[in-house]
Amino acid sequence: MKRGFGWPALLGFGVCLGLLLTQSLASGQKRSGRGRTKSTATAIQEEKGTTAAVTAPAECAQLVRDFIAYLSHEKPDIASDKQGQARWLSAELRKALDHRQTAYNDYAKKNPDSPEGPPGNGDFVGSWDYPTSYAIAGSRLYHNRALVDVIFKWGPKTQYPGDSRLESYVLVRDGTGWKIEDIYTYRGEFNETGSLMQTFNSNDYP
Repeated sequence: MKRGFGWPALLGFGVCLGLLLTQSLASGQKRSGRGRTKSTATAIQEEKGTTAAVTAPAECAQLVRDFIAYLSHEKPDIASDKQGQARWLSAELRKALDHRQTAYNDYAKKNPDSPEGPPGNGDFVGSWDYPTSYAIAGSRLYHNRALVDVIFKWGPKTQYPGDSRLESYVLVRDGTGWKIEDIYTYRGEFNETGSLMQTFNSNDYP
């Protein structure tokens, strides 16, 4: 006797097939949205620049000079000086500094014997051994964002004699004036590339 498919069996088969098709379509939609499918787009075209970079306002370079002078002293400490934070740092960088302090507190609890200290002025310099001199290398303005390039140098009686490092202070309009949003350090002989904002927003310490 031959075994045939009754209506219950056919109905069950149809339901299973429908579920498989639904899953396949859903999977295909996800892959087409985020997968590494072959791109049919043409090459990205270059357009003529509509806004050429110009020298940033003199107040931007002066702000950086004043901030470096502020950092040159152990006190006041920018990490605890709320008035100084409001004067120098953007809202986003102040928020990142608070996160850095929280990360330190968690680290200190887990590592009570560690010599690592809390964030402070040295974090904004990017080196525990301060440079002996600096020079403003140039500045650029892009709409509401300004970059001030600074070259720091270390003299003969420092940990890095003869070393020089390039840093870009990124400034943004915050309220009524310019504030520091980030400090980008380019890789040198004794240091790695780094973003102050990225470091402060990290959950790791130091």
